[in-house]
Amino acid sequence: MKIWVKAGLIVFTLIIELVLANVVSFNTVKPDLMLIVVICLSFLSNPQEGIIVGFAGGLLKDIFSVSLLGTHALIKTTIGYLSGIIRERIFYQHLLWIITIATFFFTFLNNTLVYYLLKSFHTEYTFITIFKKYLIIQATINCILAPLIYTGIKRLLTYFQRWS
Repeated sequence: MKIWVKAGLIVFTLIIELVLANVVSFNTVKPDLMLIVVICLSFLSNPQEGIIVGFAGGLLKDIFSVSLLGTHALIKTTIGYLSGIIRERIFYQHLLWIITIATFFFTFLNNTLVYYLLKSFHTEYTFITIFKKYLIIQATINCILAPLIYTGIKRLLTYFQRWS
């Protein structure tokens, strides 16, 4: 039952990101909800589930985006694994702060890796422009949303765990 809840959560996140991302954008910068959900689900489970969630979320995002197929799947798989590893090595007293800091760091890592993957295919992007206009704003928005989404996902999984 728990895997169906996580799969439904990933699909719901993709739908929300596709439908509401243009409405919720701030200065043409959209929050990466799939990244936040991958981080939160990886913090709530283990690295192996983080890999699966990251790959599924990244692949779905790749299918519905205009970027190269596999870039988001590869990067979100890596981030899901790293989030699960961090979860195993932390104290749980200040978990919301750790998720906020990890979301900022992983947003920076996500966009940097996407840039270098696209750069390896000879696209015309400059890192400084992306950093100034896009990266800091998206990382800040994701940091604000991460504790709220984490709390909601934790309550949802607890609710379905009670009924299964």
